[in-house]
Amino acid sequence: MGGMNQEGQDATNELSYMLLDIAAGLRMRQPNFHARIHSGSPPEFKKAIYTALAEGSNTPALFNDDVIIPTMTSVGYDIRDARDYVAIGCVEPTAPGKTLGSTDAAILNVPRAMEFALNQGRRFGSRMREGVKTLPVEQMKTMDDVAAAFIMQLEFFVGRLIHDLKAIELAHALYRPIPLTSLFIEGCLSSGTCATQGGARYNFSGIQGVGISTAGDSLCAVESLVFKERKLSLKRLRNLLAAHEADPYWFTVMQKAPKFGNNDERADFWTRFVVNEYARIIKDAGKNTRGGRYLAGIYSNTAHAHFGRVTGALPCGRPRGEAFPSGMAPQNGMDKSGPTALINSMNSIDYKKIANGINFNLKLDANSVRDDKGRNFLNALLDVYFQRGGMQVQLNVLDADVLREAKEHPEKYPFLLVRISGYSVYFSDLSPRLQDEIIARTSNKAF
Repeated sequence: MGGMNQEGQDATNELSYMLLDIAAGLRMRQPNFHARIHSGSPPEFKKAIYTALAEGSNTPALFNDDVIIPTMTSVGYDIRDARDYVAIGCVEPTAPGKTLGSTDAAILNVPRAMEFALNQGRRFGSRMREGVKTLPVEQMKTMDDVAAAFIMQLEFFVGRLIHDLKAIELAHALYRPIPLTSLFIEGCLSSGTCATQGGARYNFSGIQGVGISTAGDSLCAVESLVFKERKLSLKRLRNLLAAHEADPYWFTVMQKAPKFGNNDERADFWTRFVVNEYARIIKDAGKNTRGGRYLAGIYSNTAHAHFGRVTGALPCGRPRGEAFPSGMAPQNGMDKSGPTALINSMNSIDYKKIANGINFNLKLDANSVRDDKGRNFLNALLDVYFQRGGMQVQLNVLDADVLREAKEHPEKYPFLLVRISGYSVYFSDLSPRLQDEIIARTSNKAF
């Protein structure tokens, strides 16, 4: 809904409002409704969207043309095709009918690089080296040493992932061609080449980073607790994280270190560092087997729960096994300074480096946006987020008490719709672990 046409003119029309009414009224799990916003979008269109979201529709997801279109042209899309983009899958911007984007090609556990950086390429408690051998913590003298080890582990993981992904791409081209689909993708018919072999006009492979802010918070905690405040040594920190039982005192200390999402430049710097390094590593990965680029994305589907389950404790105070945040968001419960501070932290990121898209889940307390004051605040909050370079946002306007009751009595709330990553589901369809993860997300009050 909305957006602009190939000439750069606003494309909002009567059908846009009709679709919005359907999405808000029926609150269906599918189809996945998206709305494109830009500086020339009609104010009444944005107001209608914000009103629907404030009333708890939790759909549509919002995409910022003013960021996404130049991001697409920077990786090779023609300007007219970029203006005509759609967000496919969950959040991935693509030129329809012209692209084999393989946008959900792979998902990467980013915080694991922190665990391996502190243990010479091994999981805590394991003798088997799965990563690259980096300096032991006893020889790390500066924060630069820690950051360098983290980057080396991340580069190693991406390298292994790309190696495996190329094998899969070649197997698709050889054993799983898609001639019918290729008929409908521009470039394939004229060249006589299947889309799996590079016949599409645009060819990309999207790789998603999961747990970005968790990794950033961990680096920030190391800098704060070890090198600035000198509360403990790096070796002591490593041993605390590797211990079978978490030390309540020290994990509380770690959790009090600066966290992304609170408009604290110390934490925002390190999350920005992780985003930039991750995007650089993906960009430097070279071309895929279809001749296109690998593109960095930040969203998780449901992998943030699984990756958290298989990752050890981290310096940010996250215990072993706890879920990572969904997409580009703070660690659950760690943004404690309100929605304005959260938006300021989010706007500190350069999303033009993330061409495969992000998902930003913003959870608001339903009771705080019921009146005009709350809704006006929501309108201003989202407008500022987009004006300052936000790429995408999707809202969960929920009552935490209702969620808890819905978990205990699902028969009472069969159509309670919630956002997971870039998609919506009925709360009652989720596993208990994912229901708990939704409940645990910070519920911001509008004022």
